[in-house]
Amino acid sequence: MRRLLLILALALPALVTTARRGDAARAARQCPEIKVSCPDSVRPGEEVEFNAAVDAAAAAVKFTYRWELSAGSITGGEGGSSVKVDTTGLSGGQIVTATVEVAGLAAGCERKASCTTALPPPISGCGLDEYGDNAFDDEKARLDNFAIELQNDPTAEGHVTCYGGRKGHEGEARRRCERAKEYVAAVRGIEAARIVTVDGGFREDLTVRLVIVPAGADAPPPSPTVDPSEVVIIKRTPERKHRPR
Repeated sequence: MRRLLLILALALPALVTTARRGDAARAARQCPEIKVSCPDSVRPGEEVEFNAAVDAAAAAVKFTYRWELSAGSITGGEGGSSVKVDTTGLSGGQIVTATVEVAGLAAGCERKASCTTALPPPISGCGLDEYGDNAFDDEKARLDNFAIELQNDPTAEGHVTCYGGRKGHEGEARRRCERAKEYVAAVRGIEAARIVTVDGGFREDLTVRLVIVPAGADAPPPSPTVDPSEVVIIKRTPERKHRPR
């Protein structure tokens, strides 16, 4: 009898630990996933909506929602699963992160989730951006902002004006315009017909100018600074052909 009691005393902690692990595993299975959705970006001053969803594992439970913002102000839906946020007064380049805390979940469940919306910096010069012979990764960041402006105004056109440099390879400005248009259309999903490419002539250095042209407005004319007669065309060195041995 004493031996049996000793065995039980030694085994009891392990049984308790196993039971607790089982309870934790069952609680984990009962924890629903919380997701918050929001648009990738909005213009400063526009309203943005954040929506929280709790998966069907706990559909019969009544939840309450408490929202916190990194910026902006809630204008509707406070306490519910969906809130509207006013970004008036915020500037381009800021982000708005909305975090929801859901009450009514089982103990040990994750209660918070969040989503972030960006307010892209405006294209400088009232809808205009201009850059030189940048690396393509840097150029893509400029073109991303350009595409966002076009998405925000479906009636506008995007004009890409490219200038060759005083000294450069033949057709390099045209190729740069084609590359920019292809990226905005194929990667960012802007209709190709809305992107107008323009041969702007020549400047001191290779230059790309991006302009958003609202419906009914005229695009600014090209502004070359170098006469074509002063341009030096660099011929590309042909690849050397190796004779088979």
